[in-house]
Amino acid sequence: MAYIDCKLKSQILGTTVGVKLYFPTDLPADVGYTVKGVLTLLHGYTNSGDDWMQMTAAPRYAADNGLVLVMPDCGNSFYQNMMHGGAYKTFVTEELPMLLGRMFKLPARREQNFIAGLSMGGYGALFLGLSRPDLYAGCASFSGAVDLSMMLADPAAPGVREVFGPVFGDGLLLPKSSDLRVLAQRVAALSAAQQPKVLLTNGLQDVEPYFILQQNDAMHKFLKPLGLAGYRRLQWNGVHEWNFWDRSLVYAIDYFLNNGYAAKKLNDWRSAAVVS
Repeated sequence: MAYIDCKLKSQILGTTVGVKLYFPTDLPADVGYTVKGVLTLLHGYTNSGDDWMQMTAAPRYAADNGLVLVMPDCGNSFYQNMMHGGAYKTFVTEELPMLLGRMFKLPARREQNFIAGLSMGGYGALFLGLSRPDLYAGCASFSGAVDLSMMLADPAAPGVREVFGPVFGDGLLLPKSSDLRVLAQRVAALSAAQQPKVLLTNGLQDVEPYFILQQNDAMHKFLKPLGLAGYRRLQWNGVHEWNFWDRSLVYAIDYFLNNGYAAKKLNDWRSAAVVS
């Protein structure tokens, strides 16, 4: 295996950006020795790409499936081209793949590229995946803040202006280009082959302070009737924490690759130790 901690000079952002990468160089024999795809993992608010490496078994899951992991640091951007900040959408979807492609020859075909994230990154994964269905074959949100209109409904609420002012401007208005409902409608109009798979996961107890359950309920109610070819929602007991996101990652990899990986891991987790 190879862990690479990159510091990339971004012309788009005008600064140096941290990016973590994992390469499954010692793949299991049953996987083979060819990298099968690239999974970009997006972090949550106030966090960084390091979290995926430190808090989950993402490298092990990636190795099991022949995936390269790409984990960029994107600040508190909500993965937008910010009104008062960097152009992170352009960075993640255009500049970053170009830079990494030059250095590491990563698989570039749409069918081999996927994106997922947690919380703020859950919104980001759906935002980028639905904005650029030509780039990603699948996008997944884990406990995602997927209904930003719900969060922006009360601009006077504590933290709303501080969080979203830099992203969307002082008016705190959600642009149509950033509204997952609008983006999903556009994707639904594409042929089934052009639509990315879309996965939502959320914990049934993930309520305060971000009302993630309610946000995902509202988004599911909107997405379900659209008839997206590859839409799925999963829920189970859980809150806003890493055990939930670690398991969500397993479900996402299984859904993207359609290889039965989740069932295999569930059997592993259920295995009982024998006391001797």
